[in-house]
Amino acid sequence: MPELNVSNPDGLLYIVTDSHLDEKSAPATEFAEMLSQLENPHTVVFLGDLFVIWLAPPKFWTGMHRKVMSGFQRLKDKGCNVVFIAGNRDMLLPRKFTERWKQSLPFTHFIHNDWYLNWGSKRYGFIHGDSINYNDRQYLRWKALSRNWAFEGLFRIMPAQLARWIAEQLEAKLVDSNKEFKIRFPEKEMKEFANSVLPKVDQYFVGHFHLDRLIEVEGCSSVLRVIPDWLSQRTVVRVHAQGDIDVLRYQDGNLNIAQ
Repeated sequence: MPELNVSNPDGLLYIVTDSHLDEKSAPATEFAEMLSQLENPHTVVFLGDLFVIWLAPPKFWTGMHRKVMSGFQRLKDKGCNVVFIAGNRDMLLPRKFTERWKQSLPFTHFIHNDWYLNWGSKRYGFIHGDSINYNDRQYLRWKALSRNWAFEGLFRIMPAQLARWIAEQLEAKLVDSNKEFKIRFPEKEMKEFANSVLPKVDQYFVGHFHLDRLIEVEGCSSVLRVIPDWLSQRTVVRVHAQGDIDVLRYQDGNLNIAQ
């Protein structure tokens, strides 16, 4: 079980998710500026779907990708833990976070599924959340296909511009498909998931759903929190050493506590 132990946090924990960065709705410049404004960051956890579509190997990056990666790299260079948890829009990911990948990507931890953080006296769990709705079989079939060796191998040998174009076309088609599952929050499936994970943690953080929701289960004092997205809300969640939580919003070039 991938996890990190921080017995005496001497900084702050930040959680961000679902930025879906592009050059229109969610400019990379704003996101990089937000990263530079994080006060006393000890650990930054990104819960997936960094760009509208992201092909992870550097050969596929554009200036937009490099700008964001540089922002993460500056945090890493300062000694901050930078944790990336893969989402459904993140493709051609390292199957193992080898030394070669650690030289290429600005993350200290690269996680495919769930991840745990022992933060002082608290224990937190994290996941992107795209597989929680096990009834969305169409999406789960697509995820299995897009993560298999043959599919990835074909993309890796393509010229970068062609691979990005095909990935963008696939993403555009997926946006308009399977709408029944995209517009309905999976209450039943989320409750079942919460029941399975909350006994192990003080709080569990989930991305993917672009909502700010608290999920509780009977007989358990822990809480599952769906983190609001960066794309539409420009939201960052900040956790203090004792476990107190602030919701921050980036507006007019500044990151402040949400009113």
